[in-house]
Amino acid sequence: MRKINLCYAVIVIIVCAAPAIQAQPSSISEKLREKPKEQILVFGFKAPALAEIIEAAALKMSYDSVVVNPPCDKVLIIRSYPQDARQYRILVHLAPLDSAMQLTAQGFWFLAPDSIPRYSKMMKELDRNYLRLFLYAVTQEIALRKNAPLYDKTLPGKSFLPFMGWNLLNPGLASWYMMKDDPTVSRKAAVGWSLFLGILDAAYMAYYFTPGRERENRQNLLLPWRDLSHRQLATAGAVSLRSVMAIMYWVNQDYQQLKKSGYFFPKFERMSFDTKYTKYIKQTAQDEKHSNEKN
Repeated sequence: MRKINLCYAVIVIIVCAAPAIQAQPSSISEKLREKPKEQILVFGFKAPALAEIIEAAALKMSYDSVVVNPPCDKVLIIRSYPQDARQYRILVHLAPLDSAMQLTAQGFWFLAPDSIPRYSKMMKELDRNYLRLFLYAVTQEIALRKNAPLYDKTLPGKSFLPFMGWNLLNPGLASWYMMKDDPTVSRKAAVGWSLFLGILDAAYMAYYFTPGRERENRQNLLLPWRDLSHRQLATAGAVSLRSVMAIMYWVNQDYQQLKKSGYFFPKFERMSFDTKYTKYIKQTAQDEKHSNEKN
Protein backbone atom coordinates (compact mmCIF):
# COMPACT_ATOMS: atom_id res chain seq x y z
CA MET A 1 0.00 0.00 0.00
CA ARG A 2 2.85 2.33 0.84
CA LYS A 3 4.50 1.59 -2.53
CA ILE A 4 1.27 2.47 -4.34
CA ASN A 5 1.02 5.77 -2.42
CA LEU A 6 4.65 6.52 -3.22
CA CYS A 7 4.04 5.86 -6.93
CA TYR A 8 1.00 8.16 -6.91
CA ALA A 9 3.05 10.86 -5.17
CA VAL A 10 5.82 10.60 -7.78
CA ILE A 11 3.25 10.78 -10.61
CA VAL A 12 1.62 13.86 -9.06
CA ILE A 13 5.01 15.60 -8.70
CA ILE A 14 5.96 14.82 -12.32
CA VAL A 15 2.60 16.03 -13.65
CA CYS A 16 2.72 19.23 -11.61
CA ALA A 17 6.35 19.93 -12.47
CA ALA A 18 5.91 19.31 -16.22
CA PRO A 19 4.49 22.77 -17.06
CA ALA A 20 7.33 24.44 -15.16
CA ILE A 21 9.92 22.28 -16.94
CA GLN A 22 8.42 23.18 -20.32
CA ALA A 23 8.11 26.85 -19.40
CA GLN A 24 11.84 27.37 -18.90
CA PRO A 25 12.95 26.32 -22.42
CA SER A 26 9.98 28.23 -23.81
CA SER A 27 11.04 31.36 -21.94
CA ILE A 28 14.63 31.02 -23.17
CA SER A 29 13.36 30.42 -26.70
CA GLU A 30 11.22 33.57 -26.52
CA LYS A 31 14.22 35.61 -25.37
CA LEU A 32 16.35 34.29 -28.22
CA ARG A 33 13.69 35.19 -30.76
CA GLU A 34 14.03 38.84 -29.75
CA LYS A 35 17.71 38.90 -30.68
CA PRO A 36 18.76 40.55 -33.97
CA LYS A 37 18.94 38.36 -37.06
CA GLU A 38 20.60 38.78 -40.42
CA GLN A 39 19.88 36.52 -43.38
CA ILE A 40 21.49 35.85 -46.75
CA LEU A 41 20.99 33.33 -49.52
CA VAL A 42 24.07 31.39 -50.61
CA PHE A 43 24.18 29.83 -54.07
CA GLY A 44 26.32 26.90 -55.18
CA PHE A 45 27.08 25.39 -51.76
CA LYS A 46 25.71 22.55 -49.68
CA ALA A 47 25.37 22.60 -45.89
CA PRO A 48 28.63 20.75 -44.99
CA ALA A 49 30.75 22.94 -47.28
CA LEU A 50 29.06 26.12 -46.06
CA ALA A 51 29.61 25.06 -42.44
CA GLU A 52 33.34 24.76 -43.17
CA ILE A 53 33.33 28.24 -44.72
CA ILE A 54 31.59 29.68 -41.65
CA GLU A 55 34.13 28.03 -39.38
CA ALA A 56 37.05 29.39 -41.43
CA ALA A 57 35.61 32.93 -41.36
CA ALA A 58 35.01 32.73 -37.59
CA LEU A 59 38.59 31.70 -36.87
CA LYS A 60 39.94 34.51 -39.06
CA MET A 61 37.68 36.92 -37.18
CA SER A 62 39.34 35.89 -33.88
CA TYR A 63 36.43 33.90 -32.46
CA ASP A 64 37.60 31.34 -29.91
CA SER A 65 35.60 28.28 -30.90
CA VAL A 66 33.13 27.01 -33.45
CA VAL A 67 30.69 24.19 -32.68
CA VAL A 68 29.01 22.43 -35.62
CA ASN A 69 26.27 19.90 -34.95
CA PRO A 70 26.43 16.61 -36.94
CA PRO A 71 23.67 17.38 -39.49
CA CYS A 72 25.41 20.75 -40.16
CA ASP A 73 22.23 22.79 -39.91
CA LYS A 74 23.45 24.86 -36.92
CA VAL A 75 26.79 26.47 -36.17
CA LEU A 76 27.52 28.09 -32.79
CA ILE A 77 30.35 30.65 -32.77
CA ILE A 78 31.76 31.82 -29.44
CA ARG A 79 34.10 34.64 -28.48
CA SER A 80 35.25 34.96 -24.86
CA TYR A 81 36.65 38.06 -23.18
CA PRO A 82 39.57 37.10 -20.90
CA GLN A 83 39.27 40.20 -18.71
CA ASP A 84 35.75 39.28 -17.51
CA ALA A 85 33.10 36.57 -17.72
CA ARG A 86 31.36 37.88 -20.83
CA GLN A 87 30.93 35.92 -24.02
CA TYR A 88 29.53 36.85 -27.39
CA ARG A 89 27.81 34.14 -29.42
CA ILE A 90 26.43 33.85 -32.93
CA LEU A 91 24.02 31.05 -33.74
CA VAL A 92 23.93 30.33 -37.47
CA HIS A 93 21.06 28.33 -39.00
CA LEU A 94 21.42 26.68 -42.40
CA ALA A 95 18.12 25.99 -44.17
CA PRO A 96 18.09 24.21 -47.57
CA LEU A 97 15.92 25.80 -50.26
CA ASP A 98 15.24 24.73 -53.85
CA SER A 99 18.27 26.42 -55.40
CA ALA A 100 20.21 27.91 -52.47
CA MET A 101 21.01 27.73 -48.78
CA GLN A 102 19.39 30.24 -46.46
CA LEU A 103 21.90 31.35 -43.84
CA THR A 104 20.42 33.04 -40.78
CA ALA A 105 22.85 34.50 -38.24
CA GLN A 106 21.42 35.31 -34.81
CA GLY A 107 23.65 37.04 -32.30
CA PHE A 108 23.26 37.39 -28.56
CA TRP A 109 25.40 38.72 -25.74
CA PHE A 110 26.08 36.56 -22.70
CA LEU A 111 27.04 38.52 -19.58
CA ALA A 112 27.91 35.13 -18.10
CA PRO A 113 28.10 31.76 -19.91
CA ASP A 114 24.61 30.70 -18.80
CA SER A 115 22.58 33.91 -18.89
CA ILE A 116 20.67 35.72 -21.62
CA PRO A 117 20.37 39.40 -20.64
CA ARG A 118 17.70 41.82 -21.67
CA TYR A 119 18.55 44.10 -24.55
CA SER A 120 19.20 47.77 -24.33
CA LYS A 121 18.96 49.85 -27.50
CA MET A 122 22.74 50.33 -27.59
CA MET A 123 23.42 46.61 -27.06
CA LYS A 124 20.97 45.66 -29.80
CA GLU A 125 22.73 48.01 -32.23
CA LEU A 126 26.12 46.63 -31.22
CA ASP A 127 24.85 43.08 -31.70
CA ARG A 128 23.53 43.97 -35.15
CA ASN A 129 26.91 45.43 -36.10
CA TYR A 130 28.72 42.25 -35.01
CA LEU A 131 26.35 40.17 -37.12
CA ARG A 132 26.82 42.31 -40.20
CA LEU A 133 30.60 42.25 -39.87
CA PHE A 134 30.61 38.47 -39.53
CA LEU A 135 28.24 37.87 -42.43
CA TYR A 136 30.30 40.21 -44.60
CA ALA A 137 33.38 38.15 -43.72
CA VAL A 138 31.46 34.99 -44.71
CA THR A 139 30.57 36.46 -48.12
CA GLN A 140 34.26 37.20 -48.73
CA GLU A 141 35.26 33.69 -47.62
CA ILE A 142 32.68 32.25 -50.05
CA ALA A 143 34.17 34.29 -52.88
CA LEU A 144 37.66 33.11 -51.91
CA ARG A 145 36.52 29.47 -52.12
CA LYS A 146 35.29 30.21 -55.65
CA ASN A 147 38.65 31.84 -56.55
CA ALA A 148 36.86 35.14 -57.16
CA PRO A 149 37.83 37.42 -54.22
CA LEU A 150 35.63 40.45 -53.69
CA TYR A 151 38.58 42.71 -52.85
CA ASP A 152 42.28 42.78 -53.61
CA LYS A 153 43.04 44.74 -50.42
CA THR A 154 42.55 44.61 -46.67
CA LEU A 155 41.93 47.37 -44.15
CA PRO A 156 44.80 49.88 -44.08
CA GLY A 157 47.20 49.63 -41.14
CA LYS A 158 47.01 52.14 -38.29
CA SER A 159 50.40 52.03 -36.58
CA PHE A 160 51.17 53.99 -33.44
CA LEU A 161 53.96 56.27 -34.70
CA PRO A 162 51.93 57.96 -37.50
CA PHE A 163 48.97 58.18 -35.13
CA MET A 164 51.09 59.83 -32.43
CA GLY A 165 52.56 62.23 -34.97
CA TRP A 166 49.09 63.45 -35.95
CA ASN A 167 48.06 63.44 -32.29
CA LEU A 168 50.90 65.77 -31.27
CA LEU A 169 50.03 68.08 -34.14
CA ASN A 170 46.27 68.07 -33.46
CA PRO A 171 44.06 65.38 -31.80
CA GLY A 172 41.39 66.04 -34.43
CA LEU A 173 43.78 64.88 -37.15
CA ALA A 174 44.62 61.77 -35.10
CA SER A 175 40.92 61.04 -34.68
CA TRP A 176 40.36 61.30 -38.44
CA TYR A 177 43.39 59.07 -39.07
CA MET A 178 41.82 56.34 -36.90
CA MET A 179 38.14 56.72 -37.77
CA LYS A 180 38.12 57.37 -41.51
CA ASP A 181 38.58 53.66 -42.40
CA ASP A 182 36.84 52.11 -39.37
CA PRO A 183 33.72 50.29 -40.66
CA THR A 184 31.97 50.55 -37.28
CA VAL A 185 32.10 54.38 -37.35
CA SER A 186 29.95 56.18 -39.89
CA ARG A 187 31.62 58.83 -42.03
CA LYS A 188 29.37 61.51 -40.53
CA ALA A 189 30.42 60.52 -36.99
CA ALA A 190 34.09 60.38 -38.01
CA VAL A 191 33.91 63.91 -39.46
CA GLY A 192 31.96 65.19 -36.46
CA TRP A 193 34.34 63.84 -33.82
CA SER A 194 37.41 64.97 -35.75
CA LEU A 195 36.07 68.51 -36.12
CA PHE A 196 35.05 68.67 -32.46
CA LEU A 197 38.46 67.52 -31.18
CA GLY A 198 40.31 69.68 -33.69
CA ILE A 199 38.37 72.83 -32.79
CA LEU A 200 38.70 72.09 -29.06
CA ASP A 201 42.47 71.79 -29.37
CA ALA A 202 42.62 74.97 -31.47
CA ALA A 203 40.66 76.74 -28.72
CA TYR A 204 43.22 75.61 -26.15
CA MET A 205 46.03 76.94 -28.35
CA ALA A 206 44.23 80.26 -28.83
CA TYR A 207 43.56 80.54 -25.11
CA TYR A 208 47.25 79.97 -24.40
CA PHE A 209 48.30 83.03 -26.40
CA THR A 210 45.59 85.37 -25.15
CA PRO A 211 46.79 88.00 -22.67
CA GLY A 212 45.69 87.31 -19.11
CA ARG A 213 45.46 89.39 -15.98
CA GLU A 214 47.65 88.84 -12.94
CA ARG A 215 46.03 86.65 -10.30
CA GLU A 216 46.09 87.30 -6.58
CA ASN A 217 48.53 85.16 -4.61
CA ARG A 218 46.00 83.13 -2.66
CA GLN A 219 44.70 79.60 -2.82
CA ASN A 220 41.11 78.62 -3.49
CA LEU A 221 40.45 75.33 -1.70
CA LEU A 222 37.05 74.77 -3.31
CA LEU A 223 38.08 75.59 -6.89
CA PRO A 224 41.88 75.12 -7.03
CA TRP A 225 42.01 75.41 -10.83
CA ARG A 226 40.90 79.03 -10.54
CA ASP A 227 44.36 79.85 -9.19
CA LEU A 228 46.01 78.66 -12.42
CA SER A 229 46.96 81.10 -15.14
CA HIS A 230 45.26 80.91 -18.53
CA ARG A 231 48.45 79.46 -20.02
CA GLN A 232 48.55 76.74 -17.37
CA LEU A 233 44.89 75.90 -18.03
CA ALA A 234 45.43 75.80 -21.80
CA THR A 235 48.50 73.59 -21.42
CA ALA A 236 46.68 71.21 -19.08
CA GLY A 237 43.75 70.95 -21.49
CA ALA A 238 45.92 70.32 -24.55
CA VAL A 239 48.09 67.71 -22.76
CA SER A 240 45.03 65.95 -21.32
CA LEU A 241 43.39 65.79 -24.75
CA ARG A 242 46.47 64.22 -26.33
CA SER A 243 46.90 61.79 -23.42
CA VAL A 244 43.30 60.60 -23.69
CA MET A 245 43.71 60.05 -27.44
CA ALA A 246 46.89 58.02 -26.88
CA ILE A 247 45.13 55.86 -24.28
CA MET A 248 42.19 55.29 -26.62
CA TYR A 249 44.57 53.96 -29.27
CA TRP A 250 45.66 51.12 -26.98
CA VAL A 251 42.26 50.49 -25.39
CA ASN A 252 40.24 50.23 -28.60
CA GLN A 253 41.66 47.21 -30.44
CA ASP A 254 38.55 46.31 -32.47
CA TYR A 255 39.96 47.85 -35.64
CA GLN A 256 43.24 45.95 -35.22
CA GLN A 257 41.30 42.67 -34.88
CA LEU A 258 39.41 43.40 -38.10
CA LYS A 259 42.71 44.22 -39.79
CA LYS A 260 44.23 40.87 -38.69
CA SER A 261 41.33 38.95 -40.25
CA GLY A 262 42.61 39.74 -43.74
CA TYR A 263 39.14 40.80 -44.92
CA PHE A 264 38.17 44.26 -46.14
CA PHE A 265 35.20 46.03 -44.53
CA PRO A 266 33.64 49.23 -45.91
CA LYS A 267 31.49 51.53 -43.82
CA PHE A 268 28.21 49.97 -42.69
CA GLU A 269 26.22 52.34 -44.88
CA ARG A 270 28.15 51.11 -47.94
CA MET A 271 28.14 47.42 -47.02
CA SER A 272 26.31 45.20 -49.53
CA PHE A 273 25.71 41.45 -49.16
CA ASP A 274 24.54 41.02 -52.75
CA THR A 275 27.31 39.27 -54.67
CA LYS A 276 27.57 36.65 -57.39
CA TYR A 277 27.08 33.89 -54.82
CA THR A 278 25.03 35.60 -52.11
CA LYS A 279 21.89 37.71 -51.79
CA TYR A 280 20.75 39.69 -48.77
CA ILE A 281 17.30 38.99 -47.32
CA LYS A 282 15.82 42.10 -45.74
CA GLN A 283 13.62 40.95 -42.89
CA THR A 284 10.46 42.96 -42.43
CA ALA A 285 8.45 43.02 -39.21
CA GLN A 286 5.82 40.76 -40.80
CA ASP A 287 8.48 38.28 -41.93
CA GLU A 288 10.00 38.25 -38.47
CA LYS A 289 6.62 37.58 -36.88
CA HIS A 290 5.97 34.77 -39.35
CA SER A 291 9.43 33.33 -38.63
CA ASN A 292 8.79 33.39 -34.90
CA GLU A 293 5.44 31.64 -35.31
CA LYS A 294 7.06 29.03 -37.54
CA ASN A 295 9.79 28.37 -34.95
